[in-house]
Amino acid sequence: MSSPDPANLTNPFKGFHIRTEERSPTDEIRLKIAEELRVVFDELLATSAPVEELEQTRAIVNQAVSLLKLRPHSHDYEGPAEGSLAPMNSFLDRSPIIGAINPLSVPMRMDIEGDGGIESTVVGYALFPAAYEGPPGCVHGGFIAAYFDEVLGMAQSLSGNPGMTVNLTVDYRAPTPLKQPVIFRGRVVSIDGRKISVAGTLHHGETLCAEAKGLFVSMRPEVFSRLVEIRQAHQAK
Repeated sequence: MSSPDPANLTNPFKGFHIRTEERSPTDEIRLKIAEELRVVFDELLATSAPVEELEQTRAIVNQAVSLLKLRPHSHDYEGPAEGSLAPMNSFLDRSPIIGAINPLSVPMRMDIEGDGGIESTVVGYALFPAAYEGPPGCVHGGFIAAYFDEVLGMAQSLSGNPGMTVNLTVDYRAPTPLKQPVIFRGRVVSIDGRKISVAGTLHHGETLCAEAKGLFVSMRPEVFSRLVEIRQAHQAK
């Protein structure tokens, strides 16, 4: 494995998967709401409730939405210091894959096997509920690809000079079951300048469900700054 390009080692962007501070009290409440909404999703898909009860449920949901709309909205990226390009807690918690306060996420728990260096392996633990169904009783392949992207994205961040996905290839080996624990693994294969090659697997028990290969390109600081500026401009409208 070759070494990263020294010219890029000063990049302050270190990836989105590192928490820099504890959640705020409001985000702790958001987390609880997100957990309850995931239950709502499952119940909505499975319930045999009659129209009258569904209308009552809809009215309650509308009441909650109206309450949340009373306050101004914000969704800023916030670093530990003004102007920082450091990892953002906002993204970490709002990610559609691992975000604890995003009801669309499973969410997946991410760990690192090893010392956290480039030779380490990222491990993602997930259990997909009914909302993620594709083939009967199985996880939709598109979600599998998205979760691979997150695991491999964290793996490439171990290079110390992470970037964005350029290519992601998934080979599906066996159906991935719903409502059963599955494990993703990802690691860095090689580094060539700004190009970071990664690979990963998905298992249910001893069964290999899928394999993935990805190519990431380290993000230049000015590119990340520009993305934040564009996002803030759209938010201000």
